[in-house]
Amino acid sequence: MHIGTTAFTNALVERRNLETAAAIRVGSPVSESLPPMVDWPDDLRRAVNNASFFVAGGREYDGRPIRPIDRAEISALAKTLTASGITQAAVTAVFGTSYPDDELQIAEWLRAENPALQVTLSHRIGRFGILERENATLLNAMLRPLAERTVAGFQAAVPAHLFISQNDGTAMRAESAAQLPIFTVASGPTNSLRGAAILAALDDAIVIDVGGTTTDVGVLRAGYPQAAGLDLSIAGVRTNFRMPDLCSIGVGGGSLVDAESGAVGPASVGYRINEEALVFGGHQLTLTDVAVAAGHVEIGDRAKVEGLDPRLIARVDNHLRVRLARLLENYDRLDRRLPIILVGGGAPLILHLLRELGRQVESPADAAVANAYGAAMAQVGGEADLTFPSSVTRAEALAQVEAEAHRRAEAAGARPGTVRTVELEDAALTYLASAALTVHARAVGDIGQLGEVRE
Repeated sequence: MHIGTTAFTNALVERRNLETAAAIRVGSPVSESLPPMVDWPDDLRRAVNNASFFVAGGREYDGRPIRPIDRAEISALAKTLTASGITQAAVTAVFGTSYPDDELQIAEWLRAENPALQVTLSHRIGRFGILERENATLLNAMLRPLAERTVAGFQAAVPAHLFISQNDGTAMRAESAAQLPIFTVASGPTNSLRGAAILAALDDAIVIDVGGTTTDVGVLRAGYPQAAGLDLSIAGVRTNFRMPDLCSIGVGGGSLVDAESGAVGPASVGYRINEEALVFGGHQLTLTDVAVAAGHVEIGDRAKVEGLDPRLIARVDNHLRVRLARLLENYDRLDRRLPIILVGGGAPLILHLLRELGRQVESPADAAVANAYGAAMAQVGGEADLTFPSSVTRAEALAQVEAEAHRRAEAAGARPGTVRTVELEDAALTYLASAALTVHARAVGDIGQLGEVRE
């Protein structure tokens, strides 16, 4: 059974059901210039009142320790957290993604002092860049109690092998989602991208998902959502963990139309379209009404919009045609225009416009339920992000990280023999005293029999 949820995204956006957490940065004294949460929105900081601590440890890029970790220091910190009633800790070590031993050891010592303390480790979540990785780790720690309650509710309702949708187009076991809820953020649009890839049998394409209020656009590479190349903000917090490269515009079936200018959205009647749109007997002019009047879709009572001025329909088409052309410019390359897969319940509203723009458009059967299809057919994945000194060749680094991503995919429940690499990239860290290389890899595979877990 596969389930997608927006519970954790909503909690962050609405600043509710969040637990106070301790930010523990490992790398003192070299990492203290900018404290944790330095760039967080004030309202979020007030909502959780997180505490910050600096401890010895962390590594240089080549693995040399900055300072040895000190068990006495960690034990004292654990006692402080216990006395403060803090149950969540986020541990982030300098170069922790490549050298996680310090984070693992500190977590072990913290739990030895306080077995009830839940510890989130940054090397399991973020990528290169300590502040952004620390932010993502803290957000995850703040969500864990809510995630445990939510997952427990799902499991009570669905007593089966349960998987939760992730934001990279894969799924993870419910038990993992309870520990790593941050990976579900933005999982809704990525389900649509994966469903589009499967339904259209295309690995490289632009996916346009038209809903009731918004249109979400993303790119498929090797059949999976293309990850954002830059740090992204979640609920006002800058992070660097994997997030899909998505763009949303306020155009959907329920979008309100300005009868004078033909402008569409971003205001929308949303889920109330069956009550408020003209074709359903309402009094609001929506994009659906215009599409029915133009003969692009058959829904509701067309007689109620027969009196719409054809010039208004032309103004709406022109408005949307310009917006779509500008939107697609962001995804076109000099040497290639990717085909478009059009999905979502509102897909018929803009199909004619995309074809008028001269685009190759695939609108597969069952496009309206691409989101559900992507969730139901999700695979499981593994991801690795490591940094190497100059003593390791590029070929060796690529091979090592790719193998680690495959291992993590199998550990997450992928069936051996089905795992394949969908992302492998490297970048030189040129600002260091000697050459270093950071490598990222992602692999996916089919879910093993009955969701088996391999260790």
